[in-house]
Amino acid sequence: MDKYLEEVILLSKWYNKELTDDEFLEKFKLEKIRYRREVPNIAKEKLKEACTLKNGDMMMYYSHLVFSLVFSSKIDFDEIKDSIEEIITGNWHGDHENIAGAFEDIASPKTIEWVYYLALAHQFEGYEGGLAMARKCIHALGKINTPKSKEKLELLANNLNETEELRESAKRELNRHDFTNKDVE
Repeated sequence: MDKYLEEVILLSKWYNKELTDDEFLEKFKLEKIRYRREVPNIAKEKLKEACTLKNGDMMMYYSHLVFSLVFSSKIDFDEIKDSIEEIITGNWHGDHENIAGAFEDIASPKTIEWVYYLALAHQFEGYEGGLAMARKCIHALGKINTPKSKEKLELLANNLNETEELRESAKRELNRHDFTNKDVE
């Protein structure tokens, strides 16, 4: 099993009280235990470390943990925005499509600029699975359902540099939602 996957699994099990403190200390090879309530901070630290090291495997596993903590409101997006920006603009990993999927699941107005960036990123060199990623971003913008997300969908729907398929997908999302949720400043 991958070292980082094992770390994340142990951290998650301990956080969910499926491991005792002693089991966690032994398996995580720690001398001193931190409090369970610190798991979100540990996850954020590890994600930042992954970005600093440009370690795609570590980033992949810790981003999944961080996004699950964001989804459960244990971490606010503002706390991880520097790491997320490094991840979505970085070409040192191949997990952009999964990040787009996480944005689709979370559907937060705080992610609109990142989602829009990723929707356009399929045009850039080095983004494998770019069209699937762009579709996930279009769906995320629809699910966010704010005036600002509507504006980004309109830009995608009218972008002549986009494929007809993606322009039509953006138009469908525009027709599917009322865009009355509030934007976040």
